[in-house]
Amino acid sequence: SFLCRMTMDASCMELALEGERLCKAGDCRAGVSFFESAVQVGTEDLKTLSAIYSQLGNAYFYLQEYEKALEYHRHDLTLARTLSDRLGEAKASGNLGNTLKVLGKFDEAIVCCQRHLDISRELADKVGEARALYNLGNVYHAKGKHAGRNSQHDPGDFPEDVKASLQKATEFYEANLTIVKELGDRAAQGRACGNLGNTHYLLGNFSRAIMFHEERLAIAKEFGDKAAERRAYSNLGNAHIFLGEFETAAEYYKKTLQIATQLGDRAIEAQACYSLGNTYTLLRDYEKAVEYHLRHLQIAQDLGDRLGLLRFLLTMVN
Repeated sequence: SFLCRMTMDASCMELALEGERLCKAGDCRAGVSFFESAVQVGTEDLKTLSAIYSQLGNAYFYLQEYEKALEYHRHDLTLARTLSDRLGEAKASGNLGNTLKVLGKFDEAIVCCQRHLDISRELADKVGEARALYNLGNVYHAKGKHAGRNSQHDPGDFPEDVKASLQKATEFYEANLTIVKELGDRAAQGRACGNLGNTHYLLGNFSRAIMFHEERLAIAKEFGDKAAERRAYSNLGNAHIFLGEFETAAEYYKKTLQIATQLGDRAIEAQACYSLGNTYTLLRDYEKAVEYHLRHLQIAQDLGDRLGLLRFLLTMVN
């Protein structure tokens, strides 16, 4: 019987390792079937089982099968508690929080992320604490955007409940930024600054948004991260529009356009042309406005973008 258990544990482990290898190689669908087989073979080592549940949860999350992800992260949490594994409980809680957020269950997500935060602090785990703070910021940001999704409001004009959620998001992002600065994690600082910029923009704090997006831009350049650099330029353009600084906005949109062209991202190129068309209309430079709107139209036609064509026609009518 001892030998049987040893054999069972070994084959469970082999299947799990193959599942992990496949997921790392980008074939999560095949990885999942190996993890599922490992669970069916079974093991008496609950730590191993907990790790398999966690990986299954992550793999299903990646495959956008969120209900399945939830199920396995819950199993993982239960096991971590059975084992009195505080670090495991913290991680499982964080994974549950992220999954619940995607499912739009924001209040449940907050409870899980808060537990992740509390345990990380109790264990003096700075990396875990930073991650939990970031996740809490994301949940409140998503909750605010979700609540305000049906109302056509300009940034800064959202209802109070939306503003309250966004305000909470900035507090968690700020706390996250403080820790990742201490840890010297530049990539995480970039993410926090980008999110702070976006959240302050929605709150109508345009000058603060600009400050954070400029920092985001600097970090994106350090890493040679062209996609993040492009997003920062676009966000800077948007914020300057609301401050009435149209010339500056146009410069940022041109940089957005330049990178979108470099990256061969036609949809973003169209979006940048549309923004430039609108900006030059605000500057009463109608010749340039028409030039960019026509360029937007051309790309929209190439992409078969019906919404883009409609936008163009509405712009021309106005």
